[in-house]
Amino acid sequence: MKGYEDRLLPVAMIPAGCPEEMPNELRRCVKELGFKVAHLASYHGHRNLDDPSFFPYYEAAQELDVPLFCHPNGFMGPITERFTNFFPMHVLGRPTNCTQALIALVCGGVFEQFPRLKVAFFECSAEWPLYWMHRMDDDWDWAQEVQQRHMKIPLSMKPSDYMRRNCYVTLEADEGNLAQSLEEVGEDHILMATDYPHFDSEYPHTVSGIRERSDLTAKQKEKILGINAEQLLNL
Repeated sequence: MKGYEDRLLPVAMIPAGCPEEMPNELRRCVKELGFKVAHLASYHGHRNLDDPSFFPYYEAAQELDVPLFCHPNGFMGPITERFTNFFPMHVLGRPTNCTQALIALVCGGVFEQFPRLKVAFFECSAEWPLYWMHRMDDDWDWAQEVQQRHMKIPLSMKPSDYMRRNCYVTLEADEGNLAQSLEEVGEDHILMATDYPHFDSEYPHTVSGIRERSDLTAKQKEKILGINAEQLLNL
């Protein structure tokens, strides 16, 4: 990073296995080391992200106005571990890991309780959240009719509204038409990611691939390639 400190920013790695220390480490990284973003595991052991043990961490992130970057937990978990072949494990690992995080944060009421919390999901594409926005909203419609009798739902608005307010996603330079993602997720909430140096990265064609797309306006390209990240990271 030497010589590129203004271009390459580190992500604070926070100990999800010790939730009682997460807010302390976040404050140390931000106030003493100058970090502008911190990591958020998709889940840890039996704990989902709506576990109250993580709430002090969210409160600290909201207080410090530091976004959390949610990256899949590798290929571990009961869904991917049903397979031994790397190909299906890789196909399932990214979206299913982050989906567990998304559902906990939205349906578990985390974004309701911490309305200024910002979470960016990586390596799942910009079209991945669309299905879950529709799925959660569909369940939200009927759940409100029965929640008084059968359940308590800790939400005051539609799940997709929390996603548009609190969530950010990264796109793949070669993914399909982005029109629906731009409309529903929002052009201010879509970022570029290269996944360099992994084997499935589009690097070194990530930026050029985005610039060459015909389904993005010049302004949308500039937002995705930098403006949105600058605003998210308070640069």
